[in-house]
Amino acid sequence: MLVKIGARARPPDDLVRLLLECHERIRTFSRLSEELGRRDDLTADDVIDATHRCERYFSEALPLHVEDEEHSLLPRLRGHQDDVDAALATMHAQHSDHVQQLSALLEALGAVRAQPNARQLRDRLRALAEPLALDFEQHLALEESVIFPAVRAVVSPAVTEYAGHYHCERNHQGLGNELIDRSSVPANDSGKIRCRDRAGGLLKYYYREAA
Repeated sequence: MLVKIGARARPPDDLVRLLLECHERIRTFSRLSEELGRRDDLTADDVIDATHRCERYFSEALPLHVEDEEHSLLPRLRGHQDDVDAALATMHAQHSDHVQQLSALLEALGAVRAQPNARQLRDRLRALAEPLALDFEQHLALEESVIFPAVRAVVSPAVTEYAGHYHCERNHQGLGNELIDRSSVPANDSGKIRCRDRAGGLLKYYYREAA
């Protein structure tokens, strides 16, 4: 069975850790796309399920991550250090380059989902997924080595608090009123209702304790 993706039990309290978790999901779904193209031991149901999850991630969750970086991080970090400015320019260019690659990958994933036993379609998926995974790795390594350290030095605690709320506690209409990063703790009807507040109580999130 291909790996299932589970979110954390509680949200991180640090913006960089939140971004690093996003990076790990990019790596995970990139590897999953490669596996779908490479492995011959998967059932049709496994292939259909995994392609659906990859399609959803790359078409819904990943664009939100890119939007965060473009509209939240880039403006706040630009102009502080020359090496960071150069990394931000590279990040922006890579985001643009990835658009066409992701479009082709999503088309290939959809084709495999429709015909999960078609080896030619699986080979096509692998041919697209492997170079994209390498591009992603270079992209993520640059952000983790240059941009994320700058985030810790520049971004305010208030922005950090809102980022955690936005990703882990705010329902999004574009995702079917679900959270971007859902808890791995199963929902229950008997746990005590708790409130997690951020930014001095301006942001509140109500949840039930795990059973």
